[in-house]
Amino acid sequence: MLILKDEDFVGKGNERACYVHPEDRNKAIKITYEGNNRKISKQTQLETKYYQELIKRGMNDWKHLPEYFGEVETNKGKGFVVELVRDYDGEVSKTFAYYLEKDGVKAYQKELEEYREYFVKNSIIFNYGMMPKNILLRKNSESDCDLVLIDGLGDVSHFTLPNKIPYFARRRINRRWMKFVRKYLLKY
Repeated sequence: MLILKDEDFVGKGNERACYVHPEDRNKAIKITYEGNNRKISKQTQLETKYYQELIKRGMNDWKHLPEYFGEVETNKGKGFVVELVRDYDGEVSKTFAYYLEKDGVKAYQKELEEYREYFVKNSIIFNYGMMPKNILLRKNSESDCDLVLIDGLGDVSHFTLPNKIPYFARRRINRRWMKFVRKYLLKY
């Protein structure tokens, strides 16, 4: 069992908290935290299942997703291990929301288009949890960066069979992308 300490805390959302892995500073552990009104995180179940599906499909391009390393027991409960997204200087990457507030959406048109194309090309479904605060902007250098989805992976729809067919998956991705743009990006 891994021991997660308060000093390793990175952040938390509505259901889960994220900690730096105690044995590997380049990995993070996501756990369902106590007091989140749910004993079991539906998002964790969805996300781990989807990560396993991506691996089964032969996914090896983790440019816009943190790489998945499996599940683990911790002193704070069961969690799953992913890459900890860091900038070129070693700092944990900041949210896309931070950079949108600072620079506006026009500064990131190239990155947004590359990000959208990644999901379409790889038929990777994201849900309505994909919002600027759940996307990190990883700085690869002073002039190069990537967007990385850290929450909102997988499909919350009840009818997911069409996701197995690339044509229908791409349609769903494009529809959700347009909702993402309308809901979150137009205000910048």
